[in-house]
Amino acid sequence: MDLLNDQGYTSTRSYGNSYLRYAPAQDDKQMTPEDVRTVCQLPIKEVRWEKLSATSEVGITNLVDVNSIQHTGDNLSVHMGYDMADIVWEPPYDAPLVLKIEHYIYNCKTHQGKAVAAMNFDSEGRVTDSLITADIVRRQSSFEITSQMMKRFREFCDLPSGKKFTAEGHFVPAANKRASTVMGPSMPDLSNNNPQWLKKYPLTAAIEHQAQSLIKPWALPRFKQVRYTEVSALAKVAVQLDAQPDGYVRKLEDYGIWTVQRLTLANLLQLKYTMSISSGASLLNKLQTDLRFPLVTGQRYQAQWESIDADKKVTASTLRCEVTNEGDANTLSPVFGGKYLLVECSATNEGQVSSSDKLAWIQELNIFVPIAMQVGDKPETPVKLENVSVIR
Repeated sequence: MDLLNDQGYTSTRSYGNSYLRYAPAQDDKQMTPEDVRTVCQLPIKEVRWEKLSATSEVGITNLVDVNSIQHTGDNLSVHMGYDMADIVWEPPYDAPLVLKIEHYIYNCKTHQGKAVAAMNFDSEGRVTDSLITADIVRRQSSFEITSQMMKRFREFCDLPSGKKFTAEGHFVPAANKRASTVMGPSMPDLSNNNPQWLKKYPLTAAIEHQAQSLIKPWALPRFKQVRYTEVSALAKVAVQLDAQPDGYVRKLEDYGIWTVQRLTLANLLQLKYTMSISSGASLLNKLQTDLRFPLVTGQRYQAQWESIDADKKVTASTLRCEVTNEGDANTLSPVFGGKYLLVECSATNEGQVSSSDKLAWIQELNIFVPIAMQVGDKPETPVKLENVSVIR
């Protein structure tokens, strides 16, 4: 689904509930069996590809659908195709494709033409990306009619009525194409909290040493995985926490339309950050803190840090916390045992509204979980943990 602005340009793309990122096709409950039958009965000619050239070194074969060639008056309508030897992924949505089709209108008298639509197809014949209306008008420079194409169009214009165009022979696309090792996805696969993407972005040796000295030995996670759903008036977010061998906690937040992954220190200080709709990552670049473990009631600590993103933009943040109370962890969830320490924090992030949080330090697991949050001067919102599970 494309959401168009007042000029007719696509401002937002969604694939089902996936925002700004391709997602595999799903059944549309609004399309009835009768709708499907109506579409399937449309008088559309079967595609027949004719090869216009040998396959290039990068695996692209230029094609024309000979059954699409229509010559009405001075106007020619034709579908040009480009077969990919491998499955490739095209930005900005990481949409997979094995075939591009471009629909051209060409005037055989004036020898002027333009592309009026462009579509990408996957191995199942589904449209994964497209350009139409004002979008393709804006992108006309991407569909230049070259001298070689103009020569072909003139051949189509001169084609006798009833005769099929032939060139280098009939083309049948290969089945079971492999994924390209050159043009792969540009955005991370964060499914099941996959660690591979953030591994590509190492912390500096100084930050690594500082972070390790904070968590060892008193804040090493005492679990393999923790899952819960944060439920508040602001959002409902599914969370997965995985303990790494180095003692860091990898956090996946599922917001439905996108996911966020963070590498954290005890689910408190963020070391790395990326989103499922981002091609880069943000890294902790500078840290100053007096945080020490184990935590005790009455303890106060602060942290100041800078993070740098893929565009080299630096963002400053501060955190001030106080350990104020103690409680039974099973009051937060029957899955938790032992005691928790209540930690009240206020945070500022450059360019954002200040916030306050109440966190529980679960001593049995060595992990922070949220209890309440407040954004700016809005009322405090309690956070309830649902669907809690722990793998120890």
